[in-house]
Amino acid sequence: MPSTYEVTATALNLRAAPNTGASVLTVLRRGQTCVASGSAASGWLPVSYLQQSGHVWADYVRAVDGAAPTTTPPAAPAAGGSWVTLPSSPQTRLNDPAQLHPKFREALANLLAKAAAENRPFKLFEAFRTPERQAWLYEQGRTRPGGIVTKAKPWQSFHQFGLGADLVLFVNGQWTWSSDGVLAEHWRRLPELAAEVGLRSLSWEAPHVEWPIELRDAVGPELLASADDTWVDTLSSASARWRSSGQSGGPDLQPAQRPELANGPA
Repeated sequence: MPSTYEVTATALNLRAAPNTGASVLTVLRRGQTCVASGSAASGWLPVSYLQQSGHVWADYVRAVDGAAPTTTPPAAPAAGGSWVTLPSSPQTRLNDPAQLHPKFREALANLLAKAAAENRPFKLFEAFRTPERQAWLYEQGRTRPGGIVTKAKPWQSFHQFGLGADLVLFVNGQWTWSSDGVLAEHWRRLPELAAEVGLRSLSWEAPHVEWPIELRDAVGPELLASADDTWVDTLSSASARWRSSGQSGGPDLQPAQRPELANGPA
């Protein structure tokens, strides 16, 4: 008799074959269930989910009895997390700090507090950025009218990893990139304030600040160990959608699929 398994990870890839290089068919969320179609081998469990058959990493599911496969996430996320719905339009700008990595989010909050203490009217203009939006912005000034606004293609920007943000002056109820008059001093001071809280700025993109690491380490062990559910869910949703559209790039999120802590000694 087939066995039903419940997902215990924040996000779990259903892969076409039992290896991390296989294409991702869909991403299962914590609390969703799938049906095993065989026994686990080399850590991979063959399962079916709705009309799709594939493989999941067995450490991130648990056997349950009498459950039917669910098609939607639970009504509420785990404590401290949230289910993420990313915008479909590349013109939609996100500015929710909850979608940023906790370490970067804390440093950014400290930066904004320092700016406010000096009466510098910076606010968070853009936080996490979808790869679709990054591609759309990269096209500007190249294949689309307008001036060039970014040097980075999709997944070459810290925005896609929740480790970059744009801070812009908010004066008299309006955003302004102006550096005229007294505003010039605000922009000059921003990189200094960023450095004081451990963030890196870019000489060619004044509003941008980012976590000071190499991009290849954006989903490395250190940041994964200190991540929260919302960051993992945002990143995994963006990567899975990008890959499912046939695009290359985006992190392989297998290391981010953390099982629940078991009771007893760790």
